[in-house]
Amino acid sequence: MVLHSNIILPHLKKKNTTPVWFGKLVNYEYWPIWLFYFPISFYIIYLACKAKSTTYFTNVNPNIKHSGLFRYSKFGVLQHIPDEYKPKGILIKQGEFSDLKIHGFTFPIITKPDMGERGKGVALIQDIYALKKYVANNPGDFIIQEYCDFQEEAAVFYIRKPSEKKGRITSFTTKKFLEVTGEGKSTICQLMSSSFRAKLQIHRQKPEFLNTIPQKGEKIKIEAIGNHNRGTRFINANHLITDQLTDVFDQISQCIPDFFYGRYDLKYTNLSDLESGKNFQIVELNGINSEPVHIYDQSTGLILAYKDFFKHYHDMYEISVENKKAGHKRIEFWSFWKSIFNI
Repeated sequence: MVLHSNIILPHLKKKNTTPVWFGKLVNYEYWPIWLFYFPISFYIIYLACKAKSTTYFTNVNPNIKHSGLFRYSKFGVLQHIPDEYKPKGILIKQGEFSDLKIHGFTFPIITKPDMGERGKGVALIQDIYALKKYVANNPGDFIIQEYCDFQEEAAVFYIRKPSEKKGRITSFTTKKFLEVTGEGKSTICQLMSSSFRAKLQIHRQKPEFLNTIPQKGEKIKIEAIGNHNRGTRFINANHLITDQLTDVFDQISQCIPDFFYGRYDLKYTNLSDLESGKNFQIVELNGINSEPVHIYDQSTGLILAYKDFFKHYHDMYEISVENKKAGHKRIEFWSFWKSIFNI
């Protein structure tokens, strides 16, 4: 790569002129949460009426606070996963960080809020100075994880009804990180400007990085974190779900007490190894706030995306009903909301 020391060069590569508002309108993966969930909310209300409980979902994963909807410890959930399937990690309580806490870790490391949503606050930290800056700018408990350099990332959605001996994978989503390919003339900024997805991430990059000119054929990864809000593209890989893959995650899931519904986020070397139960690490496990993120692949289509979403919510309802019969109580309405807002 060559660093252009002056201002960003005039565009040598044709700039994507699609207005941001139009691009977000025609690509439902960029819709605001409230807009995408608006049709789904009516189905949730229907299920609540059917269950005769507005908090029917709170007993779906009885061993996780609020079943993993909101304000639950991600670190606490990870503790139930066997060590061989997860990276080394520690929980840092608010105000308790010190250099001694990270003894045994080597940079780079991953930091993330213990109670975070949709990838917010996740960072790749390169040195102790960046870590101290992260601590200063992110009050609250946070997790430090060793960085896993496996090249592939995926999201695996797992569901098992209490009456079933074996669960199933209902969504398998691979991830394609945001990157550009150099042609020897254009800066990274110019290359990013030619793609609607990449253009949305320009404001997050440092000027010196944007002014760099990659060599011809050189691939530059823009983001090292595989989150949608950082330009990562989710790819519907449901056709890759196999019995072997299901067996791996069924075995892990049944190690977690009263876990029936959620999504694993993981890194792995290749699909063959993943199906064999080796060379992968689970970096996060989400509860009922999980989404089957294959739906955000535009090739899935909006109608099928909603259909799959409704099916997952119906499964959640059926798990709740079975758990209620087994004696797992749902949280009362007012207790639930008081807990959410710390009243």
